[in-house]
Amino acid sequence: MKEFISENHLIEFLEHEGKQFLDAHRSTGRLAVAPGKEIYYEIYRQDSARGVLVLCHGYTETCAKYHELIYYFLQHGYHVLTYDQRGHGRSFREVKNPHKIHAQNFDAEYVEDLNLLVQRIAKKNFPNLPLFLYGHSMGGCVAARYIETYPKVFSRCILSSPMFGIQTAGVPSSFAFLLARLMKRIGCGKCYTLGQQDFQPDEKFKKSNCTSAARFDRYNILRANTPEFMLGGGDYSWLSTALCAAAYAVSRRETAKIKVPVLLFEAERDAYVPRRRIAKFRKNLPGTEYHAWRDTKHEIYNSKDPIVRAYCRTIFQFLEKAQ
Repeated sequence: MKEFISENHLIEFLEHEGKQFLDAHRSTGRLAVAPGKEIYYEIYRQDSARGVLVLCHGYTETCAKYHELIYYFLQHGYHVLTYDQRGHGRSFREVKNPHKIHAQNFDAEYVEDLNLLVQRIAKKNFPNLPLFLYGHSMGGCVAARYIETYPKVFSRCILSSPMFGIQTAGVPSSFAFLLARLMKRIGCGKCYTLGQQDFQPDEKFKKSNCTSAARFDRYNILRANTPEFMLGGGDYSWLSTALCAAAYAVSRRETAKIKVPVLLFEAERDAYVPRRRIAKFRKNLPGTEYHAWRDTKHEIYNSKDPIVRAYCRTIFQFLEKAQ
């Protein structure tokens, strides 16, 4: 790592020197993905860049959560293009409740939003540079479905704790899917799924997806002071299409369409993604470069310093193989 931000100085650095650095390299915009519907995006430019990293955030997240990672990508000579997925952050909402995540069709919405961003923003701004894709959690499922649908666009793809399935509180996913379909059919598709609710400002670190208190606190403070970042959970319509997309993403038929090298990360203590789905993807795509990280939760990039340092080093070594 060229320059690493220790947990002891993370919050202070990203509020001062790091913020100044990112602000100086960032430009923002909005992209129309449908009439009256715009998604917010950010471009971070670096001098003499070797490629462009397109970053897809996870469920109920925003691109602002990834400032530390973006900083590292810039330090290693990559432009970064990232965005708030529809229903998240500063992008448009599908429903009136700004806390609720709603989707009708995962591929037609999330994957095609990403494709518009790539075609209209990434390729037009950086026509002569290779494109690399990074996706975490829901963003990992979006990324996987993208390289299955458009196999010739990206040179390499990084999937971090990808949402290849959803732990549904002890309920079999098949039953959760049928319940979600039923709720949609009876007109309750826009109702929160069981256990989901509006944003709650009192999330505790011990119950979070992080193992670094500093990295948890940094975004939690930002989220608590930014109304657009106060996301709650998904409705039955979202759950139905997300479960369907996750099943497609790991299927033999769809993984056979992948033509680019894939780097896959799995967290040892992931409470959200079933391990059997990660194993199924690996079985159906045997050339996958795979790393399981001990003593980590779902957000591997929000782990303690030694793991984050090794995690980033693994990413950059993987990307450098494309040079």
